[in-house]
Formats: sequence, C-alpha cells, structure tokens
Amino acid sequence: MRLRLIIIGVFITVIAGGCAIFRSEQTPGTKMGTIGDEVFTLEEFEENYSKHNGGWEKSMTSTPEERERFLDLLVKFKLKVMEAREQGLLQDTAIQNELETYKVSVATSYMLEKELVEPGVKKMFERKKEELRASHILIRVDRNAPPKDTLEAYEKAMKVIGLVPVMAFDTLAVTYSEEQSASFSKGDLGYFSYGRMVAEFEDACYNLKTGEYTPLPVRTQFGYHIIKVTDRKPNKGAVRLSHILRRFAPTLEDTLAVKDSAWLIHRKLSEGTDFVEAVRQYSQDPGSAAAGGDIGFYERAVIPPEIGAIFYGLEPGAITEPLRQPYGYHIFRVTEFRGIGAFQDLEKELRQQYQQSRYPFDYQEYVHHLKKRYDLKLDVELLHHLTQAFDSTKTPRDSAWSNSLADDLMNRSLFTVADRKLTLKDLVDHLGSSEEFKGTLLSSPNIEKIVERLSETKVLEQHARQVPSLHPAFAKLMDEYRDGILLYRVEQDEVWKKIEVTDAALRRYYEEFKDKYRWPSRVKFAEILVPSDSLAKAAYKEVESGKEFGDVAGKYTTRAGYKDKRGLWDFMANDGNFLSRYAAILSVDSIAPPFENPDGWSIIHVIAKDSARVKTFEEASTELSSGYQEYASKQRELEWVEEMKKKFPVHLKRDLLSEAFKRKRDEKN
Repeated sequence: MRLRLIIIGVFITVIAGGCAIFRSEQTPGTKMGTIGDEVFTLEEFEENYSKHNGGWEKSMTSTPEERERFLDLLVKFKLKVMEAREQGLLQDTAIQNELETYKVSVATSYMLEKELVEPGVKKMFERKKEELRASHILIRVDRNAPPKDTLEAYEKAMKVIGLVPVMAFDTLAVTYSEEQSASFSKGDLGYFSYGRMVAEFEDACYNLKTGEYTPLPVRTQFGYHIIKVTDRKPNKGAVRLSHILRRFAPTLEDTLAVKDSAWLIHRKLSEGTDFVEAVRQYSQDPGSAAAGGDIGFYERAVIPPEIGAIFYGLEPGAITEPLRQPYGYHIFRVTEFRGIGAFQDLEKELRQQYQQSRYPFDYQEYVHHLKKRYDLKLDVELLHHLTQAFDSTKTPRDSAWSNSLADDLMNRSLFTVADRKLTLKDLVDHLGSSEEFKGTLLSSPNIEKIVERLSETKVLEQHARQVPSLHPAFAKLMDEYRDGILLYRVEQDEVWKKIEVTDAALRRYYEEFKDKYRWPSRVKFAEILVPSDSLAKAAYKEVESGKEFGDVAGKYTTRAGYKDKRGLWDFMANDGNFLSRYAAILSVDSIAPPFENPDGWSIIHVIAKDSARVKTFEEASTELSSGYQEYASKQRELEWVEEMKKKFPVHLKRDLLSEAFKRKRDEKN
C-alpha cells in the first residue's frame, strides 16, 4: 500500500506539473547550455517535449510560448531531482526498497508490452492487410470431453484428412462436417481477416497457402477442424455503397412487377443514365435519396458472404445487377474502397481490439513458453495432497484454516522456477496475506487454480529479472521511475512539510483573498410536494387556516428526504433549481398557492433571503484550508526554485527553441 501511494503521488505530481519524467541519453547534440553541472541539449528538449505533447509531428507546430512553458517545467523538474540527489535521498533505505520492489512490477509490465502486446498488435496489422477465404470441416468434441471421446473425434478427423486428396473438399464437408450450416455452405466460410475467427483457427489459416489444407486437425473450443484455404488477396477495407431501392408491397403481391422495374432501371444505367439522377427518379428509400443513394461504408465482416463477393469483385463506379432482399430489389453502386489505413492511424483501435480478442490466448501461450524456458517443476504428489487437505467450506479468512497441514510438509517445495522455489509454507503465508485469495473457498479446483496462478506469477517474475539484459531501453524507464520517486519525496520534504496550517495563517490568507470566497444571492425556503392537485389544495387549505407550515409539510410532502426536515431546503442559490428560482421572486414570509412542476404540485414558503456577499471567516473555513495550502505551496515552490537556481545555476540559450523539431526524426517516440 505504501508503494502504491508513493507511485500514485509521483504520477499526480508529474501530471499536475505537466513535466516529463524523462532523461535522454547523454549523446552529442546541440548544446543549449547547462543546468548545474549537467549539459542540456536541444535534442533532450525535443525528446521530452514530443513524448508528452502528442508526438513529433504535432510538436513541429508548437508555438514559442508553449515551448517556453515546457522548458520552464523541465528545468524545475531537473533542479528538483538534482536537489534530491544532493540531499542523498537516493541512498535512503526506504526509497531503495521501493525501487527494488517496484523494479519487478515495472519490468513485468514492460516485457508484456515489448514481447507480447507490441508484436501482437503489429502482427494484427499485417494480417489485416490480407483477406483469406477458407472452408472447414468440423468434428465436434467438447474441450473438457473424456479422453475416449477426444480420441474418437481425433481419429475421425484424421480419417477425413486422409480423404482430402481423393475427394472434393465441399463434398467431404457436406458428408462429414458437424456444423449446422455445412449442408448449404459446403464448409465455405467466405472471406475474413484478422480477428474474425478464434485464435487457433486463425493461426492455422494464416500458415496455409492458397490450396493447402491442414495436415493435422486443429483443436478449438468447438472441436477438431480440417481447414483448407481457397484464396488469399489484399484487403480492400470497407466498401462505400450507394443504392436504388424498389420496394415490395406489404402483401408481397407485386414481386414480379418490382423485379421488372428494377431490371428496367438497370438497363437504363447500363445505357448511360446517371446513377444519381436515377436515384432521384426511381429510388424508394427516402433516407438515402437526398444523398444520391449513398448509404456509407460497410466492413466486409457485416456483409453476407455471397453479396460481399459481388461488391468486392467490382471496381469503384461499377453497379450490381438487381439483388433481391427482404424489402425489395436493390441496385448497388460501389463508390470506393477505404483500405485498412496506416498503422499509426489505426494503432489505438488495433490495441483495443487486440486486448479484447487476442490477448488472453497469446498471454497463455507466452506464459506456457516461459514455463518451459525457466524449467517450471511442480510436485504433483504434494499438490494432490494439498487439494484434499482443507475444509472446502473455509477460506483463508477463517481462523485455523491451515492447521490440517502437517509440520513436516511445510518446508517441502511445491514448485521450482529456475533456481527459486516456493514451499508449502510460502503458499500458506501468501494465502494468509493476499487480498486476491482471502475470500476464495479452499475447494480442490480452487487450490489447483491458486497454485497455477502463483506458478504463473513466479515465472513472470523470473523473466522480469532478465529484462534489463534483454531490453537495454528498460534502464531508461527505470531512471524515469527513480527520478519520479525522488521528485515526490523531495517535494514532500521541501514544500508540503514546510507549510504550517495555523489559524493565524488562515486568517491572514482570508483577509488577502476573501473576495474569492463569496455567497451568491440565496433564498431559504420550505416546500410541500404532493402528487396531485387535490392533495395540494388540501394542504394549502390547512396552511391558510393557520397551521404551522412545517407541520403540514411533515404530514403531506412526498419529496424523498424532506419529510423529516419538515420540507426545509435551507439557503440555496437563487438559480439553484426551479424551486429556488420560484422562491427568489416571492417576498419573505409569503406562502405561494400550489403550482404544478415536473415533480408534482408544490407549495412554497419563503423564510429568508440573503444578498450576494463575501463569506465570513467561519463560513469559508472548509474551503480556506485547501486554498491556503495550494497558495502556500506555490509560494514555497517559487522560493525553493530560486534557492536551487543559486545552488545549480541555469544558463540556457532560449533562442535555440526556435530551431526545435526542424531536424529529421531519427527514431520513433
């Protein structure tokens, strides 16, 4: 928790200050000057600015004022980190422990990004460049089927594969496939691209050339598949369509006449009639007629395969023959194909799609590979004993939940990863302290899942320890976290801990800035809310007869939370809601007759009014403390920065900022 608070504090500090936690490599560049004893280059400014202001291209259009402001933030950041180092905070045991603990966590996130997500997203983009057409034969078997059933399904699939060289694939699909649509689709799945099929099926397809089929059955959640790729071609992306619609009558008695009229229009188009003019004259789709028949872009995935084959077989400007659909006959014109776009334009969308569709499968494959790499060894006998050892109605929250475990087993290794082991005692300690598992019932399946989860975590941690040697750029990232933690700590010591919130300080602050703390014009009133006109009249009659307004409100009002308050709203701004706006135009002590509003019927009693004015010290007290601390922290920071500039003199050629972003970028942000 301490670590989490520290890191959250770091990010809040950095984001609020708008400064980048980034230190460029000390490579030769255009020297802008020095900050303390450190050389500061134009290239360092460019890297920091572009990283935190939308990238290189956007940074090229930044104004001189924006560059000056960022430079000031960057200078302050560097001064603060220098001061923290000067104070020896890097040798502070607490900071060292935090950095060491956090190193594995950061390395884990870093390696998953670099080794899993980035390659996965790029593979996704490369696969999206191409469309595949495939057919398949499905032999169904449940993923958790008994070994006998699984073997039977596998052998049946292998038998079918043996027939592929001597029989037509579509004939085999009709004969053997257990997919419901096989009788009419003949196993044909049409064209598809990345993300349309489950991962195992998709991988098999993209590993085949046109005309090839899988030599072994492919297992998915649905069963075993025999797959044949029948075509591969560049992905044209979404297609933009226009159409002319000739509608059927509701009774469908005119289908032949509608068909004839559609073909007549098609003939006119073939003879040279302008499509937009034909839309104006003949289309019965009012929604698209005004736009020349345009109905926008459609991804191939949402178009029925047989119709998609027609659209994607045409060139822009071509028209289709009349196509019958449920509402009538359509004549479509292909306007354009959008293509899939550039990677940088699609990256955000691709990342979201990857996380939702492909990441879970790739992650399991990645972990499986690491388990082999780091030689994960599980004591199966001990695990079996463990699954039977607990009361399955208990959780690690219950007292004495682990008493059933024999002492001589506690030091026995449950599993090892490389040269590191996790003993049964380690497992018990972890379950006792981990929030993740405290509410988990200690049943046999749950124990297996817990051990699987822990072994996965330990394998990832083992690989994370190798990240600095595998990814040299990781050192730079850790420098960023280190400097961020130093920044947070030194700001706490030099700014926030030096601000004393005393009554005298608050009163001085109030006297100087009290005009910031004001009440608007306000009105205090009470209300009786009822659901009907008749109840409103009855309540108003009781008030008119001299009964106390609060007593009548307590009896009648239906507004939630206001019956016990006897209808009192207390002071609120005149423009606070429709009730206060109504009360504001009435005189004090007046009681207005019932009036209808969105909530029902209301009777208003105006109790008092207060004109706009400065709040008293007491009235503003809840706001003064935070306002004073913000004000005092800014003043203290200004003083502190000036002190640091004397200790670490800043000499920069600010005119060089005009030369920023003119060079060709050497590498991507």
